[in-house]
Amino acid sequence: MILDFVGAVLVVGLFAILIHVIGLVGTTKEVLTVGRQAAATLRDTTLTDEEKERRTQQNSLRLFRLLTVLVFGIAIALFLPLALIWLMQLVSLVSLGGVMDMLLRWDFIIGVTVLSFFIYISVIKWRRRNS
Repeated sequence: MILDFVGAVLVVGLFAILIHVIGLVGTTKEVLTVGRQAAATLRDTTLTDEEKERRTQQNSLRLFRLLTVLVFGIAIALFLPLALIWLMQLVSLVSLGGVMDMLLRWDFIIGVTVLSFFIYISVIKWRRRNS
C-alpha cells in the first residue's frame, strides 16, 4: 500500500516534470496566441476576403501542428512514468494495478490537487523574488 502510494506520487511528479521539460506549457501558450491572431484576422475590416482566407488557412495549419505536438507530448508524458511503474512491477517493487487504484482514489486526487496548488503558488512567488 505504501509503495503503491509512492508509485502514484512518482507518476504524478514525473508527469508534471515531463510536461515542463517537453515544453507543453509553451506550446499551449502558442495555441492561445495563434487563436487570438486568427480571431483578430477575422475581425479586421481592412483585409480583403482573400487575405483573410489566406491568413486563416495559415493559422489553421499552425494550430494543427500545435495539436500534434500537444497530443504526442502528452502521450510521452503519460507513457514514461507508467513505463517506469511497469518496470518496477517486473522487479516486484510495486503493483501497476495498485498504483492505478491509488491514482483513482478521491482522497489522493484531492491531496495531489491541493499540494500542486501550493507548489504552483510557491514557484510563482520564488520567480517574482528572483526576477
